[in-house]
Amino acid sequence: MNRGKGDGSLSRRAYTLLLAAYPREFRREYGREMALVFADRCREQARAGRGAKALARLWGEALLDLLVSAPREHMGRLREGGGVMRTLRTVVLALLAYAFTLLVVAPLYARNIVNLPGFVNSLIDALISTGLIFNFVFLLLTLTRWLEGVRAVRAALMATALVIGGLITLITASSSPHARLNLLIVIAQVFSLLFWFTVHLWWVLRKGRHVPPAAA
Repeated sequence: MNRGKGDGSLSRRAYTLLLAAYPREFRREYGREMALVFADRCREQARAGRGAKALARLWGEALLDLLVSAPREHMGRLREGGGVMRTLRTVVLALLAYAFTLLVVAPLYARNIVNLPGFVNSLIDALISTGLIFNFVFLLLTLTRWLEGVRAVRAALMATALVIGGLITLITASSSPHARLNLLIVIAQVFSLLFWFTVHLWWVLRKGRHVPPAAA
């Protein structure tokens, strides 16, 4: 009896490793039940004394089912707009936004910089520079799934504030000894940080409200 339980436990652990071929959502919903069923079947084979040949046939059926069903589940997720397709859409939109900023907004801003008031000039400069950093950090966190949702927005705010603060400190320190920190630049940077934080937080919360609730 103990040997049968050991065989089932070992088979369950090995089969659980193979379940990594399925999408994460599928494993979360069905993985434990599939592993338990497979372990029970292995124990039945061991108790019946059918030997290694029957166990090998059982494993062959399981591997064949995995080779057929795992790609099918991944394709189903792709058709639903999740997984890789969602990541690709996010990357493409981000690249388009960066290209628009660098090819359209930046040249337009450079041509009209002399005609803008001082604070407006600092504000636009802050919105562009801070936005590029904030969006890059946010995308890096969400695409790698290190952090997601509101936590990713907060982490992007902290990282961007550290980068901008470090740059301002470095520029001020490298200037002449009598140079003073421009208060308008600091205010513009703070405003731009709050702006991008608010935009990303609104987008994350709005996206969360449109996620359908999980079935009971």
